[in-house]
Amino acid sequence: MYTLILVIHFLACILLILSVLMQSGKGSAAGIFGGGGGSDALFAGPTAFNFLNRFTAVVAITLFCTSITLTVLTAKRGASSVVDNVKVPVTQTQPVNNNK
Repeated sequence: MYTLILVIHFLACILLILSVLMQSGKGSAAGIFGGGGGSDALFAGPTAFNFLNRFTAVVAITLFCTSITLTVLTAKRGASSVVDNVKVPVTQTQPVNNNK
């Protein structure tokens, strides 16, 4: 269960990054040349909610839900942090004798 939700979480992360990068900014091309409605976009009416906006919203909600689920499942496992799951090997070294 934990692994499945973790895989869904990673896929949602990648899809969210890609969907945000595919969207165009409001007035991004016209604002470069000092014209366009860059400042007017703040007061303009809402634009149509197209497929890419809906897809981004669904992926963001999925990422939010998987984050909360992974937090709850990790707490039930008894680990309070990611660092608790890491095993660090302990090695001892002998002191170097420089008295020659």
